[in-house]
Amino acid sequence: MSNNKIIKGFSLNGFERFHPGEAEAVKRNTSIVEMEMPELKEGEILAETLYTAVCGSDVSATLSKPNFDWIQRPKVIGHECSARVLKLGPGNHGSLRVGDLFNPVAQLGCRKDDCPACRSGKWNLCPDKIILGYHKNGAFGQQMVLESDRAVPFIEGLNPEFGAIVEPLSVVVNAIYSKCDIKPGMDVLVTGCGIMGLMAAELARAAGARVAITGIEQDRNIRLKAARERNIATIVVSPSKNLLTRLNAGVRDRQGLTFGRKGKVDLLIECSGISQALAEAIYAVKPEHDICLIATYPDEVKLDATQVTRQSLNIKGVMGSHKEHFMVAQKLLVQGAFPAAHYINLYDFNHIKEAFADSIQAKTTKAVIKMN
Repeated sequence: MSNNKIIKGFSLNGFERFHPGEAEAVKRNTSIVEMEMPELKEGEILAETLYTAVCGSDVSATLSKPNFDWIQRPKVIGHECSARVLKLGPGNHGSLRVGDLFNPVAQLGCRKDDCPACRSGKWNLCPDKIILGYHKNGAFGQQMVLESDRAVPFIEGLNPEFGAIVEPLSVVVNAIYSKCDIKPGMDVLVTGCGIMGLMAAELARAAGARVAITGIEQDRNIRLKAARERNIATIVVSPSKNLLTRLNAGVRDRQGLTFGRKGKVDLLIECSGISQALAEAIYAVKPEHDICLIATYPDEVKLDATQVTRQSLNIKGVMGSHKEHFMVAQKLLVQGAFPAAHYINLYDFNHIKEAFADSIQAKTTKAVIKMN
């Protein structure tokens, strides 16, 4: 890359509230900015950002949902990406070299000896973690400065374009393999058909489950269509035909067989971030079975806790991922266990605002930006 090139970034600026689906938020709350890279400190590297994906959290921050008010503005956001090492700063960087391709771990722990999470390598659970793109400028900059400890080097055969979705896939890896005890033949319901839901559906099916995924009417021809093309059963829900109504009426899988038993499933993975979806979830699961939460919510969720007690349900949350999950996600992409090409929609950096608008309006399954 030329030293004379102007380095640009996509910055979150405003706090103006917008409703889900309002693409006007991109114009009002964000801007393209010119960036200057700071001098590298001990343990830092300068990286060229190759491809960066639009996360649902980036969309929520752009819409200024209340659960993202903590992000200081202005901030160059972005944490799902592939990158190349341009320069090593002072200090020891292990085996990392200039030119290496890598994924940055989104959440960096405090790494103190007395931190239980960091001592076990689970930076995602550190109370003082630093999130790339939220606490510090991130991957929607054409270059970024970050700690070399974050770097997970590419394995052989990983396409940098697909590398942009290693981070979200790593979160689903954490959910499926750490929290969800999926056995072949189980009926697994995924609520929400954003990329996390689609990834959860794919990995649950790969683990041997029969899977259905929900969405709303606007998802029918894009996100749910992508699932149907992969032979995943889809359920369109609405205020008049909510999830429980649809399950009790009898949902059929792609072979015409009834999905679930008497309106209940073996496992529900909640990826929508819609409070009502979680409130309904506890009625859709068999006794002594699990509900796994990957989503976060813009407001408090009112749950019938008595139903949880009487049905002996297990509610499990998933917060991010760590390096081990990143390495598994890379392997799944290289081996084709998750069909990235089917779900990615590629945009040039000059069209990044269009990519965000399409993501806000659910016109894409997963927007990935070619940053340079």
